Amino acid sequence: MAKHAQPHIFVSIAAPTIHGMEELAASVGSSQVGYEWRLDYLEDFTDMESRLHALLFRLRFPQSIATCRREEAGGLFKGTVEEQLQTLEAGVRAGCHWVDLERESVERAGREALGRFKNVKMVVSFHDYQSLPSLWKVRRRLARLPVQAVKIVGLAHSLTDNLKVMQFMKSHRPSGPKLAVFALGPSGMPSRVLSLQWGSAFTYASPGSHQAVAAGQIPVAALRSLYRAERLDHRTQFYGIVGARASLSLSPSMHNAAFGAKRVNAVYLPCETARLADFLRFARRLNFSGFSVTMPYKRAILRELDWIDPMAEEIGACNTVAVQRGKWMGWNTDAAAVVEVLTKRLRLAGSRILVLGAGGAARSAAFALRGEGAQLFIAARREAAARRLAQAVSAEVVPWESADGLDVDAVINATPIGMAPYSDAVPVDLARLRVRVVFDMVYYPMQTRFLADARSRGLTTISGLEMLVGQGARQFEIWTGQSAPRALMEQAVRQGFDHVDLD
Repeated sequence: MAKHAQPHIFVSIAAPTIHGMEELAASVGSSQVGYEWRLDYLEDFTDMESRLHALLFRLRFPQSIATCRREEAGGLFKGTVEEQLQTLEAGVRAGCHWVDLERESVERAGREALGRFKNVKMVVSFHDYQSLPSLWKVRRRLARLPVQAVKIVGLAHSLTDNLKVMQFMKSHRPSGPKLAVFALGPSGMPSRVLSLQWGSAFTYASPGSHQAVAAGQIPVAALRSLYRAERLDHRTQFYGIVGARASLSLSPSMHNAAFGAKRVNAVYLPCETARLADFLRFARRLNFSGFSVTMPYKRAILRELDWIDPMAEEIGACNTVAVQRGKWMGWNTDAAAVVEVLTKRLRLAGSRILVLGAGGAARSAAFALRGEGAQLFIAARREAAARRLAQAVSAEVVPWESADGLDVDAVINATPIGMAPYSDAVPVDLARLRVRVVFDMVYYPMQTRFLADARSRGLTTISGLEMLVGQGARQFEIWTGQSAPRALMEQAVRQGFDHVDLD
């Protein structure tokens, strides 16, 4: 990147010391991005200018934004507006090329405050941490200022808020200051990935996992390499995962890695929403080519489909939708993955298998295994649900408290036990259960206490990670017609554990 070329992505660097900031910047390791130095995070401003200058010198003066956000604008700086301006001036003298001054400070200090930064570029920023503001109204107010860029961000309460960002960016005239616009929060994550494609002058990323300065901020490595945000174009196909906690899903890591490996011009987005109707509007507006479905929408999505695979219809749950010739078509790849991973360890026909749980995952396993001729036992803490599932698959109900007294070939944990906040718990006592194969559908942590106990006893084990990759590989093949790069998808999931906080 040329010395004064503007990058498309600025990495927000926030730490209590200059040394801490340098460590974060060094972890990025890319000359193709810029840096936003969040000076308001510093705890000690003694010699800040000289120390920051030395840091920028060691980094060969990358394109940098000096930001010192005051508390009233969502930052940490407790000083006056005058002290804020002096801190930003010190940042400029240290070598920063840009200054970000929030709207609140401009209004307090007056337009003349902008004249103190004549030799650098100015960003005036607007943040709404409660909702998405009227983007046109904010732009009209801020575009009158003598600045080079206007940044507008607000909190997304729905996926359709992303559509408002898209419509605004595609309808505004390119005259006046450049615009950087996207939405905050888990539901706003699609706008962070797509904002450059929609015409945003630049966007922001975190240096790594758990280092974000704003809700929904994506690690720069994921934004550039997995989502390929800088390379999306009008031919890019859209996929995603819809669910109540989709922002925590590892599926974007897995599928975006697969698209990249197979050179498919597509992006897979986390689509978190509290209402399925919200996602449906979003997906139809963006002409999604397919999507994954997770809790709590696996049953509700069936009403929206034009065709349903017989297994998915029998189970009453769909986790995979492909759009083919304008028709929404649904499958349940969880069921196929259960059969796939178990078949590698035992002959299913005639096998005695205990299924723990009676929710969606348990239903997928039970219907799939019944189709393979297995003899099933169902145990769940909700006995009524266990009885309904057992009746549907001609299985035997076992009381939850006595399930570990059975003699079976395999046990499947289809409950959340073993996942945080239950990571220290096990669903049954393997010291009492007579079993050869232990299959835990929980995939985080990868080594649950249940699996660790099974391995210590010399039993054959199957992790939830293997099933996650198995069902994802089948999704990829349905969507693309290509063989899935399974080894790479598993590697991406393992690396993806570092990018989300599933606790």
